[in-house]
Amino acid sequence: MNDWISERSAEETLRFLDSVLEHITGKGGSLTRSLSSVYKRSKVELINLKPNYSLADNADDAFFARQVHALFSKQEWMDLGVNVQAVAEQKFWDMEAHCERINASLTLESLNPDVLRVVLSARRKIREVLGSVPRLSSLDFSFGPGATTSVKSREANAKAKLSASLACSEELLPRVGTFLAEVPLWVWSESGLGDKISVSSDTEEVIMYPWIEIHHGKLTFVPKDARGMRPIVVEPVLNGFFQKGVGSYIKRRLLSRVGINLLDQTINQNLARLGSIYGSYATVDLSSASDTVSLGVVRLLLPEEWFDFLLGLTTGKVNTCTGARELHKFSSMGNGFTFELESLLFWSVAKACVELLGLGSDVSVYGDDIIIDTRAYSLLTESLTALGFFVNSEKSYSAGPFRESCGADWFNGTWVRPFYVKTRISDETLYTFHNWALRSGEHELAGLILSWTQPELRLFGPDGYGDGHLVGSYQIRRNRKLTRNGWGGGFFDTYSRRPKRLQRRRAGDWVFPSYSVYTRASERDYCDSDIVRGSSGYAKVSIYTLAPGVFVR
Repeated sequence: MNDWISERSAEETLRFLDSVLEHITGKGGSLTRSLSSVYKRSKVELINLKPNYSLADNADDAFFARQVHALFSKQEWMDLGVNVQAVAEQKFWDMEAHCERINASLTLESLNPDVLRVVLSARRKIREVLGSVPRLSSLDFSFGPGATTSVKSREANAKAKLSASLACSEELLPRVGTFLAEVPLWVWSESGLGDKISVSSDTEEVIMYPWIEIHHGKLTFVPKDARGMRPIVVEPVLNGFFQKGVGSYIKRRLLSRVGINLLDQTINQNLARLGSIYGSYATVDLSSASDTVSLGVVRLLLPEEWFDFLLGLTTGKVNTCTGARELHKFSSMGNGFTFELESLLFWSVAKACVELLGLGSDVSVYGDDIIIDTRAYSLLTESLTALGFFVNSEKSYSAGPFRESCGADWFNGTWVRPFYVKTRISDETLYTFHNWALRSGEHELAGLILSWTQPELRLFGPDGYGDGHLVGSYQIRRNRKLTRNGWGGGFFDTYSRRPKRLQRRRAGDWVFPSYSVYTRASERDYCDSDIVRGSSGYAKVSIYTLAPGVFVR
């Protein structure tokens, strides 16, 4: 094969997974052996199973049981005899029907007294966090990394989006001129009319431009795990650009007003660890969270002016094979402020529950990952259910020694996060799995994984420099010139994916420098403006390090 990134066959991948399964089954306890037995009966049964890891004998049993399930549960290539996209599409429209029912029935009068008190308190908290609707000049608009209705994912970067025809949803159209007044050079590049945008400060009346296209959202699906796909509504380019600015604003307000940091998952992770030790915190997960943020729940919880402001940035219809269909959710995955909005909603409800019960403990959220005092778990689940959300009881933990949140799994304070095998194996994935096993202290497992790599391609190097090489015994390369010049380190080799670049002239290229200044790109990590998603192969590169070589005799 002699290739570091090429995936091997499904048959070879299954043989590898079987060998790993056999190894870890012998090291785990009763729960590990039980899951292994399920796999031997039926791969599908294991993938569909939702084990209760609180029933593990100890942390080692929980760790290896998690690993058994993680070998197969997210395998995107595995054929389970199910049309996963059809299943995902049906679930998406089922959630739409659910949102429609919530929109018709959710009122303050429909809530029981306990939930009503939670909602009223949550509304006050949201108003305190958001404040007044900000002036557009105070928002930091920018592009996200994904596709738009006029730019495909494989070509999506800022230059491509600046070159695409200006398009927005029907909801944004009445105020699009007001928003476009913030970026006149971009408008000029598209139409030559950038200096003719007219906005009345008294009435906010704007000139309507016939060259702005009206686009509905595009419903797409991306792989999630072996059983299903995740729905995403691709937004028009203008909606996505302005939504991201609003999302950033909500993110800043959450941090400055109540200390919720949506750039830091370690807060949730640490609280989950404490919950696994003392039982003091529950970890709450929601099913289809973004697809159940209904118009009704946002109208109920947000100040009216904010509801109208955000609604004007949404995309309320999606194109389907049978024509455009209206959405009953407020915003979807793909909308630039959905993550921040749902974080705000869930925080406000959770915080209201804690305060109404007279509990002074912390509340933390990251999207739909919620951490709350265990004593408030019942009221929180009751309140969320009344507001149209589905608490995932199989992934929510309020009792026992197991907790999981934001990619951290704990059993009595011990880290038990497994390695998820999501694709057919390649040397690239084997290197990552091998290094994870070493860092987890599983040296025998690392040795097994190493035996499946191609000997002629093996590169070894120090930890802390990524997974383009195998962490293990290595020797740095030095030369006399480095030594004479006083350099104390040396070089080792590693593999690295080559970024994929689309280096072509585009109509919006000349606008990109001003876009970079507008978004203050110089204050962020450097990024080649021609890079798009994907890679163009890989290369062996040399890295300089001061870490001494390690030798095994």
